[in-house]
Amino acid sequence: MIVYNLACEHKHPFEGWFASPADFENQRDRGLVECPVCGSQRIERQLHAPRVNFGGVGGSRERESDKAKQELEVAAASDSNGEFVASDDYRKLVAAVHSFAEQVRENTEYVGEKFADEARAMHYGDKPHRGIRGRTDPETAQELRDEGIEFQSLPFPIDFPKSH
Repeated sequence: MIVYNLACEHKHPFEGWFASPADFENQRDRGLVECPVCGSQRIERQLHAPRVNFGGVGGSRERESDKAKQELEVAAASDSNGEFVASDDYRKLVAAVHSFAEQVRENTEYVGEKFADEARAMHYGDKPHRGIRGRTDPETAQELRDEGIEFQSLPFPIDFPKSH
């Protein structure tokens, strides 16, 4: 896997994992890669620090030390069968994300593709204010922002962890 530093047209940074450079380009060109902050599908790779493998005779002590550290980290994160075991911090993070998503789901109404229409109607006083969630394309999202309509893109699908 290749880890790329990515950013959308609005300069929101995030990471993406891909099998190859061609896989990234293929997914991006098909609109499968989008910014988790604003939903933009105009994504570009950013500069990142390369991993340099030092071979040869020099630096063998450092390589052995690094290898030992990596083996300890893998052992600490694996059970007796070699299966990955999540750390407490990771479990806490996953629980927090699930809890946040559940709160959003329980305290908002799913309006689907009508999100922009509903947000505008509430903003201009045609409908009472309420919590809503739904979908809109990046261009319409920018139009809403330009109109002064406040909303937030979520870093997970709107139906996460359950459906509507």
